[in-house]
Amino acid sequence: GNMEVGANTANTSYTLLILVSGCRYWDEDNNTWSSEGCRVGPLTTKYRTQCFCDHLTSFGADAVVAPNTIDFTNVWAKFNRLGENAAVFSTVITLLGLYVILLIVLRHMDKKDLIKWGALPLEDNLPTDSYHYLVTVQTGIKKGSGTDSRIRFIVSGEDGDSGVRKLIDVDNKRKHLPRGSIFNYVMSVDGCLGPLTFLRIWHDNSGKGQNKSWYLDNVQINDLQTGEKFTFLCDRWLAVEMDDGSVDRILPVAGIDDLIAFKQLFTSSARKKLSNDHLWISLFSRPARSNFTR
Repeated sequence: GNMEVGANTANTSYTLLILVSGCRYWDEDNNTWSSEGCRVGPLTTKYRTQCFCDHLTSFGADAVVAPNTIDFTNVWAKFNRLGENAAVFSTVITLLGLYVILLIVLRHMDKKDLIKWGALPLEDNLPTDSYHYLVTVQTGIKKGSGTDSRIRFIVSGEDGDSGVRKLIDVDNKRKHLPRGSIFNYVMSVDGCLGPLTFLRIWHDNSGKGQNKSWYLDNVQINDLQTGEKFTFLCDRWLAVEMDDGSVDRILPVAGIDDLIAFKQLFTSSARKKLSNDHLWISLFSRPARSNFTR
């Protein structure tokens, strides 16, 4: 604004603050905040509110400060001075470029996960088989847990067993079981095996290098007809050079005590927290059927 001092005119800057303040009390009858019987006092500032109420209740104050307007003319004018902040501008552009690249890579990984999540039929399923199980194989997260070795297994129940089966999908898309992977397979048999009791699983140690050994976390088998779920806990190496040197394990079906044991609950919870809930680790180790994209 302009202010006249004698015959001279001086330029003076003013700052206008618009503040809307109010006093409220909790109306227990209507379960809401009400201003009835309360008013704002004259000593109210932008830092504190003075309230006068004609009743003794729980009360408080609210304030609304109008947001500052954006002068876009001034904003665009700043672009003419980017040379004065070249280092900052270059850093921002570089980070933005890295973000876009990472976004593309992670989106590609999300699409590849669709293949991992699918339940693929086993190679040795027979067309005449009419009873189906969903077999979920979870590889451990320890270093070197994945394997390229050929895996075989036998599922035993009270009414029979599956015979020796190959853990190979019909399209042979899962030649490698990577560290931390969770793969689903559909196994068909000629009839119900009854309540499952044991799982025997082994491999031929035919992988190359460190991919010979395998750290198996657990196997879950769901009866797709009845909905029953059977869990076989392993949490051990199937490796010649690790653990007890055995590549063959016989796993009994886990009971309720096994599933709620501290070690099992802690391990499964820690794995979920790191692979699904951790801000950065989840980008590269998102579990199957996660509720979130990367």
